[in-house]
Amino acid sequence: MSDLMIRWAEKLLIVLVAVALVTLVFSAIGVMFMSPRGGFVAGLMTLVVGALSIIVGAGVAFVSFGIYRNGQETNRLLRDLVSRSGPPSA
Repeated sequence: MSDLMIRWAEKLLIVLVAVALVTLVFSAIGVMFMSPRGGFVAGLMTLVVGALSIIVGAGVAFVSFGIYRNGQETNRLLRDLVSRSGPPSA
């Protein structure tokens, strides 16, 4: 059940990142046409800084999902190793 939730959370995160990037592009275009002086530079900076923040945020989320999956795999491997070796001798 937990693995299913992680897979769906990853898919949902991909959709949210795509929506955020499309929204960011429209926002940057809006900023570019909002001001007659210097609007292009402001829109370009909005696009660059916004894209970087979205990429960093999504990267942190994907890394946390990877850490979770690696932890699960380590637990499974240790459980298999302990079950093969048997109980410790005194």
